Amino acid sequence: MMLSTIKNKILSLESDSPTEDLPQASVLLALTESKEPELIFTLRSKKVSSHGGEVSFPGGMKEDKDRSLEETALRESHEEIGLDPTKVTIYGKMNTLVSRFNVSVTPYVGSIPEGTILNEDSEEIDSIFKVPVSFFLEDKRLRNDSVKKDGEVFYVPAYKYDSYIIWGLTAMIIVNFLNLTLDAGIDLSNPTDPKEEI
Repeated sequence: MMLSTIKNKILSLESDSPTEDLPQASVLLALTESKEPELIFTLRSKKVSSHGGEVSFPGGMKEDKDRSLEETALRESHEEIGLDPTKVTIYGKMNTLVSRFNVSVTPYVGSIPEGTILNEDSEEIDSIFKVPVSFFLEDKRLRNDSVKKDGEVFYVPAYKYDSYIIWGLTAMIIVNFLNLTLDAGIDLSNPTDPKEEI
C-alpha cells in the first residue's frame, strides 16, 4: 500500500529541471518491495575525496557517457552497491537540490525486489544499510542543523539509526521525499525536540 502511494505521488509530480550552470549529479532512493519498505543507504569510505565518512544515497556525478541523470543514478548504484539496473523500477524524479559544494543533485525514486543482492566491494563505500521508511515518518531527531538560504533559516534533521548518522543533503532529500509522497508534514521552519539518548 505504501509503495503504491509513493509511486502514484511521484508519477504525478511536476519536478523542476537541474540547475544547468552547475555540475550535475543524481542519487537513487531505492525502496525495497516489502511489507515494511526500506530505503537503501551507503556509508562512504573515508578514503574518497568528497563526503568521506558520510551517509548518502547511492549516486554521483554525471559522466559524458551518461545519456541522462537517471542513467547516472543507475550506473553509480551499480558501481557502488552492485545493484543491477534491470532490477530497478524507476517511478520518477523529485525536485533538484543544490549541495553545499554547489552541485545540482537530482533524486530519483524507484523500487527493487525484496532480497535483491547487493555488495560492498566498491572502494567508495564502507557499508550498505537499510532503514524502514516508517522510522523517518516518526521524525525523531538526533539534532537540528540550521541552514540559511535566501535569508531564511531552516532546521534540517539529523537522524541516528543504529550507529549511522544521517544528516545534511541526504536528510533534506528524505524530508522532501516524505512530504511529497506520504504527506508527512515535516516542518523545517521550526526545530523539533531531538530524541533523548538512551
